[in-house]
Amino acid sequence: MSTSVIHQAWSRRTEDIKRNDVWGYREFAVDFSDHSMDLWLEEVRRESYRAGAGTWTSCKVYLYPDSDGRLETFDFELFRPNSDDGIPDRPADALTLFQDLKAFPRTLDNIPQWMWTVFRAEGVTPPVYNPQLQTVEWANKRLPVTETGTDFSAQPQIIDPSKEPGVFAKISRKLFG
Repeated sequence: MSTSVIHQAWSRRTEDIKRNDVWGYREFAVDFSDHSMDLWLEEVRRESYRAGAGTWTSCKVYLYPDSDGRLETFDFELFRPNSDDGIPDRPADALTLFQDLKAFPRTLDNIPQWMWTVFRAEGVTPPVYNPQLQTVEWANKRLPVTETGTDFSAQPQIIDPSKEPGVFAKISRKLFG
């Protein structure tokens, strides 16, 4: 079983392997590389994106030598209860979540409460999906959003907030009450 938390800025993965009814450490890197797993999870995450609704944040991958595997996805961060390596899991900070929402934007109502808590604590206004224009908007900038997330190949447009006060007022009310 591989447990992953994936953000655009950083990600972490832990593996628990059971062989011959004994749990242990990962020893099959030759059979399935970290790089292959990363590429596959990034692809599945992009394909899972729904405009305005976002995509999953954490997953568990179950791989079996003699049967089909399974993928479970979650819209929250999974943390290891106890870590043998001495490195504690850390929750994502506002900058990490900002970058993730910029890549896979959500409408105001689809940003989960746990993300709002982080943004409020750090005083950060998140990027938000604009369904009318099919764009992600942040810091008076706007980029187009495709069916797999933000199109970073385009040049950001500059937004004149005086011409669009409703969108930014809603963000401010949601963030700061």
